[in-house]
Amino acid sequence: MKVLKIGLVGLLCITAVISVFLAIQRFRSPPQPFVRALWVTRFDYSTPDDVQQIINHVVESGFTDVFFQIRGNGSTFYKSDLEPWAYELSGQKVSMLGTDPGWDPLQLALDTASPSGLRVHAYMNVLPGWKGLEDPPLAVGQLWTEHPDWFMVDSFGEKMRPTSGWYAFINPVLPEVRAHLRGLVKELCEYDVAGIHLDYIRYPYDYYLIAAQHYPDATDSEILRHSDFSYDPASQAALFKTYGWEVSKKQIQQFRCDSVTRVVRDLSYTMQIQKPNGCLLTASVMGNPEEGKRHAYQDSGAWVREGLVDWVVQMNYGTRSFSRYLSAMKKAAGSRKFKSSVIVGINCKNTSEEIVAQIDRVRESGSRGVALFSYSFLFDGNHLQTEKGRIILTKIRP
Repeated sequence: MKVLKIGLVGLLCITAVISVFLAIQRFRSPPQPFVRALWVTRFDYSTPDDVQQIINHVVESGFTDVFFQIRGNGSTFYKSDLEPWAYELSGQKVSMLGTDPGWDPLQLALDTASPSGLRVHAYMNVLPGWKGLEDPPLAVGQLWTEHPDWFMVDSFGEKMRPTSGWYAFINPVLPEVRAHLRGLVKELCEYDVAGIHLDYIRYPYDYYLIAAQHYPDATDSEILRHSDFSYDPASQAALFKTYGWEVSKKQIQQFRCDSVTRVVRDLSYTMQIQKPNGCLLTASVMGNPEEGKRHAYQDSGAWVREGLVDWVVQMNYGTRSFSRYLSAMKKAAGSRKFKSSVIVGINCKNTSEEIVAQIDRVRESGSRGVALFSYSFLFDGNHLQTEKGRIILTKIRP
């Protein structure tokens, strides 16, 4: 009788364990499909035919997602009430800024992609406000002329100046800048986009590489000071209010990191309100998350861990550093989030052999997927596959 009693207890325990196991299996999310994404920049298209060919090529090549650029530096490639139409859609002259091209690249990309199920993400440069040595026309209300006080200020107290090939950045500390960016995201949420993709969501630590165009006689130390932002009155006041008058370098770093993260948080909340049924928020982030946090004030690991973004897309563009940065991102995000929320970006400027090996390495890493930068390396100006493109696209297909 005693043996039978133990047997019944054991049977009940086994039954309970099986019940719990089956319940867990029922509620466990199915494995997430591997993401295969491609960046399409605003430099890749200028006509409706360009957009249709690009989207069709992306679909045929086996990509699941496309980051389709629709904002570069305070002008748009979609119909906006907040910023002027990009002049690139009406020629290459700045005087054409604000000219309605008569078609909407974002809407056309969505319409072209719709039958295939390709997910289109509206890809925007977040903090760049203007680029080039020519000022925009006053009448169109571009940020550079309409809101000059929105731009970052260097440690000499001078407003950041764009160069022929580089941007001047708007300041994430300012409430009016954050409100403007929320407004842009609200506009994009009116489209049937699968997601919104953020780029240049950081401080311009690398301005020192091109600052000499404006300061040709400056010493190296002066160039570095001209590349250190932002020392505008609002930022200084907020910094001192937070930490007092004795401010350390570490506190400045944290303040600037918090300022960028606040923008991400604002945009995340805006999307949750505008798209309650779901819309992905993704962000291009620097390859080395520690360097990104230290120098560009981009705390990408925290964005993932806190769920502020659905994916970070790591711009892991090097070759020798590739595996090291992959490990660094896994550490910053955490193993679980690395699997669900980290897309590894590969630079197609590298050799075909390097790219193929990196794609294999990404698949082995267990990350959420891979993204390739960019369309122009896979297809030429006539939208024909390049030799490199044929090799890479064979590898990227499922």
